[in-house]
Amino acid sequence: MYARTVKNQELNFHVSGMLWKRSLVMRDVETGSLWSHLLGKSMRGKLKGAELEILDGVMTTWGEWKGRHRETTVLGMSRTARRFDEQVWSKPGRFVYGVHLGAGTPSPAVALKKLQAERVVNVEAAGKRIVVTCSKSGSPAQAFESAIEGTVLKFREGPENMMVEEATGSSWSLTEGLCSEGKMKGKRLTRHSGTISYRAAWVRFFPEGKIVE
Repeated sequence: MYARTVKNQELNFHVSGMLWKRSLVMRDVETGSLWSHLLGKSMRGKLKGAELEILDGVMTTWGEWKGRHRETTVLGMSRTARRFDEQVWSKPGRFVYGVHLGAGTPSPAVALKKLQAERVVNVEAAGKRIVVTCSKSGSPAQAFESAIEGTVLKFREGPENMMVEEATGSSWSLTEGLCSEGKMKGKRLTRHSGTISYRAAWVRFFPEGKIVE
């Protein structure tokens, strides 16, 4: 998920109909520049080299999101979007959950099959400690920086939609990164931007980023 403002100009995007490295290419209406959806970077046109600001996001079901955010609204999508969602969860071996660490940084990913099985995966990459989580239903996936105020934390799966920090025994929400019980009660982990991607596409765009199997 990206912000649509570049150099103080608000852009509107649509699908260009082209592929680059077998991956979707976007075109902005205002300048006609072409953008990689995985990199968030303009590869051709007036804005070549410009990068979109990555925004925190989470992939989840409407029911679970509505349960946590009662006042939320939703953008209606074509029902063909369901096909991708069904394929993700029925054929997890083809997909990864990739974590964006910024331009020029080897961005890691966790195999979706592993994430569905373990629900809490600790990752160390590019000098960062990250925890990637998945809810009990297997639909939401998100990533957090697993360090607070210089203290590095390590997590394991807990009951329901919770995870436990090993050193303190504190309980944390899998989906919100919020500590609800224990020494760090009230503390919240910083969310990292991430996305569900075809495994092959992630490898092509981030060849030096490791995939945790």
